Amino acid sequence: MKKFIFLSLMLIGYYGYSQEDERFGVFLGLNQYYAKSNFLSSRSNMGYTAGAVATLPISSYSEILVEISLARFKSEFLGRESIESVEKEWIKMHMDRINLAVIYDYDVLHFFDEDLAIGINAGPSLAFIQDWRLDDQSKEVYLIEPYSIEPQYMMTDAYNEKVSLNIYVEFGMSVRYRNLEGSLRYYKGITSPYRNFPLSSSMLELKGKDDYSTFTVTYYFGNNF
Repeated sequence: MKKFIFLSLMLIGYYGYSQEDERFGVFLGLNQYYAKSNFLSSRSNMGYTAGAVATLPISSYSEILVEISLARFKSEFLGRESIESVEKEWIKMHMDRINLAVIYDYDVLHFFDEDLAIGINAGPSLAFIQDWRLDDQSKEVYLIEPYSIEPQYMMTDAYNEKVSLNIYVEFGMSVRYRNLEGSLRYYKGITSPYRNFPLSSSMLELKGKDDYSTFTVTYYFGNNF
């Protein structure tokens, strides 16, 4: 959280010294996280995201977006109450992440004297923190299939006493009307967030590359349109 606040203040400071054509906005939205490992059975739940964005114009119809966001991802992992249990159930977990993205945005179509714009975007995104935590602490004794993993090991960074950095590539589209914009994006994992998993060994290769999608609504301050 401290890193998120620090990065947000840097972004606001950047906007304060920006040129007249540059914009600053805040956004809220929903997300879906797709955990794709070779050793976990999972299914996605809906999470949420919030953040700030500053722009750097390149031309009349294109710009660079610098975004900082805090996201809560939610997922369920298949497990059981004990090693003797036959019945399996879905265990709800969540992960809080700080994300920093640099995105190229291009307006493809304009309507109504350029008040309405439809655009496409793509770019790299950095994700900090890899800690899955239980929603229900009473299930801390449960085991996650298929290797009977204790939930504490899902807190990769906390267990290893470090902060993970993972890289994603974003691509999506947006619709903007004056100061309000809606964006639908997909983030493709480039690095494996499981490379530092505590149970990894030469005998057991734990790997995977996760993806996630977002829908956000952004409000831009000012009238630079």
